Amino acid sequence: RVLDPLEGVAELRDRAVGLALERVELLDVVAGDDDRGQRVFGQMAELLDGLEVRIDAGPSAVRIDTRYPSSRNEGRDGETRERRHMKVEYTLTVPRSAAVNDVDLVNGNLLIVGVEGGVEAETVNGNIVAREGAGEASLSTVNGEIELYVDRLGSSERVELETVNGTIDLYLSSSVSADIRAESVYGKLANDLGIDVRKGKYVGSSFRGSVGGGGSQVDLETVNGRITVHSW
Repeated sequence: RVLDPLEGVAELRDRAVGLALERVELLDVVAGDDDRGQRVFGQMAELLDGLEVRIDAGPSAVRIDTRYPSSRNEGRDGETRERRHMKVEYTLTVPRSAAVNDVDLVNGNLLIVGVEGGVEAETVNGNIVAREGAGEASLSTVNGEIELYVDRLGSSERVELETVNGTIDLYLSSSVSADIRAESVYGKLANDLGIDVRKGKYVGSSFRGSVGGGGSQVDLETVNGRITVHSW
């Protein structure tokens, strides 16, 4: 998740590392002096075996790679057991002008707030929400919803939103000038812009139109989902 953009990439790295340390320290709270506490501590320690978080922070870019262990492992007692569900959550603080790109999630939601350098992200199973930002946006998901708020958009900047099984809600500021294209195979289309929706001969529907005289390109696509463009 990207929240409350502030200045300083170094702070982003420190916060990410601090988050990992806090999670490890929590294990000490769970472990007790009794046998049950020791067993719980041992099981949680085993769950962390093989979990790898790699952070590569430089002056102009930060890359975080999370690698989960295999779903089955051999316990300390020599028995093979299924690993429990694991997840790692990140809260990253970046400069407001930073570009957030190459975000790739399999199972997880993404929230981006206040980023003005553009965003590029995709998920397999998860929702994407981006608000209070500016610049280009390229967001896609297979099983999830996309919600994007566009405050400002340059004439040469593009917005591309795509889902397979999920809804798309695009909120356009009244100051934005754009050419909009929306298509859905099996979902419904709607907009607050006065643009007519056309039904396909057999399946599908679409609409094309401009707001504010046109300029920026906005493309919206879904297979099994609803698309709604809101004016605000």
